[in-house]
Amino acid sequence: MMNQSPTLVGRGVLTAPERRCPTCAFADGVNAQVGHLRSGHWSWVLLFFTLTFARAAECCTVPVFRYGLDNWQADAYRLEFPAAAMQDGKLADFFRNLGTALPVNLEAKPGTGTEARLLFPHPEEAKSPVVWTGALTPASLAALTDSPARKEIARRILAGESVVWVLAESGDKAEDDAIAARVEKRLRYLEQVAILQPIDPNDPTSKLGPGPALRVKFSLLRAPRAGDLQSPSLANDSNGRRLQTAGTASESLLLKMLAGPKPAAELATGPWLAAVFGRGRVLGAWPAANFGDAEIEEACLFLLGACSCQVKRQNPGWDVLMNVNWTEELRAVAEKASGAATATAPARVADSGSNHTNEAQTVTISSAAAPDATVPKPGSPTVLWLGASVCAIVGLFLFARRS
Repeated sequence: MMNQSPTLVGRGVLTAPERRCPTCAFADGVNAQVGHLRSGHWSWVLLFFTLTFARAAECCTVPVFRYGLDNWQADAYRLEFPAAAMQDGKLADFFRNLGTALPVNLEAKPGTGTEARLLFPHPEEAKSPVVWTGALTPASLAALTDSPARKEIARRILAGESVVWVLAESGDKAEDDAIAARVEKRLRYLEQVAILQPIDPNDPTSKLGPGPALRVKFSLLRAPRAGDLQSPSLANDSNGRRLQTAGTASESLLLKMLAGPKPAAELATGPWLAAVFGRGRVLGAWPAANFGDAEIEEACLFLLGACSCQVKRQNPGWDVLMNVNWTEELRAVAEKASGAATATAPARVADSGSNHTNEAQTVTISSAAAPDATVPKPGSPTVLWLGASVCAIVGLFLFARRS
């Protein structure tokens, strides 16, 4: 099944990259074959409807960005540490609590060298790309597992943002500002015109998990390149304000994670963009110079579209190392929203009779003709007499046939 893209108001539906799940592809093939069979083969017709129903049940209508937030656990990075690191009490406590009390998507194991190594998630350990190598101390470990920019990304996602775009700056202020302005303009446009597909509340495969309300919301986070991280830096928050982030090597590690396990050569110098959604999932990283409005639109619509393949590894992207307990945070967001709705419900009922001019008014337009004064209204004497007359005529007709 193709990824079901959201509609753009006034523009029609744009086709996002095609993704197929095995069940849907199988059902599509059988459906095509059944169309050539004779109508008398009822067993094949029954099979057709069975597979069609199964296809509808398997294909989730939850947007990709939200399905990832609800269901996709972040892949674990691997930290290889020297045996001497266990002599540090703080490091030893960290390793003991890892996997239980600590929510960071990290696994640790003793290494063979004198320095520690952080590696990208990979099914084959020997092929894991190296993110960082150095002396492991409590300070360097804290920088590996978290950073101000990562906290900001998590905050925005938990606040209900669909996608957080990160601009890795080049250091040329004029160029970086121009790219940021162009991206911001396109994101604001997409927020206004993109419409999420309705979710069937009776579809068990399309249930939303606890978390923020579903909406279309994008933001841009500007991050200086690694070479500019020796002094405090600035990045804009989701409300357009400038926020202070720590100018340490911790954000250079984030940029390496955002660039991915196989970064393109163009990402080493020039400005580039990355799209983050779900539980720190990166859809991709692209040089900003060649990533225009059409490419931004395609990426956004892909993530807003229905999740046609629910298997994480069959979807593009990779994960960022983040110290976030997503399950608990999402539950807290849902409880806070539920508590706020309960607290405001009495006020809404009490105020329902007032007519505030600054509130949106819902008007239903009907295509039916205006009521005609000559048409009898239900329950009127004319309607009752007409009904009785019809009954009498039908009774006489049946009596005449029997006689």
